[in-house]
Amino acid sequence: MEVLNQPIGIWIAAILTIMVYSYLLGDNPLYRLAEHLLVGSTIAYAVVVAVHSVLIPRLFLRLSEGQWLYLIPLVLGVLLLTKFKPAWASLGNLPMSILFGIGAALALSGALFGTIAPQVQGTILSLNPADYPTTGWLGVVNALIIAIGTICTLLYFKFSVSKTDRQEREYQGGALRPWAKIGRWTLMIAFGTIFASLVMSRASLFIGRMQFLLSDWLHVIRMP
Repeated sequence: MEVLNQPIGIWIAAILTIMVYSYLLGDNPLYRLAEHLLVGSTIAYAVVVAVHSVLIPRLFLRLSEGQWLYLIPLVLGVLLLTKFKPAWASLGNLPMSILFGIGAALALSGALFGTIAPQVQGTILSLNPADYPTTGWLGVVNALIIAIGTICTLLYFKFSVSKTDRQEREYQGGALRPWAKIGRWTLMIAFGTIFASLVMSRASLFIGRMQFLLSDWLHVIRMP
């Protein structure tokens, strides 16, 4: 990391930054070279981290201590390498199935306990002004907006009504239609805020790169 603060590191970072932004003029060899350098350095870094943070301390070191149970993940890892040769690819089906099974279980539990449950808990809010000592009635209004927005969004998707059912026609002209429209506008507002946050983060990255080029590299401006 100290190399990046040296003149040669600053020049390399500045040249690579310009090569990346050259894509604004169209696809060109300079941009592709920078892209390949990024991918290659990322893969190399991941391999080094995997070797020094996973394989050596969590596998080879424990095998050297006589914990022979760790031969199982070693064998499964070696079987994964057989996927590179079509004639031996079937040997890698067992570790692949284990990886997919564990990945699916982690994804399901993560979605349930990390996303759905916190969101449900976040919409169960109190309407008592005493529970909002700093905001008072403004906190109650915010709680109502969250609750109504959540319910109307669920109504917009119409989970329990079939499009081919007669109830669908009644639903389209019934009392729930205005609430479904509110749910649609709630979705649009949410998507708009997510897009705005994404644009702001990209703009912040661009400003940071421009400050680096003009301050650290060219010394045109001085940063406090």
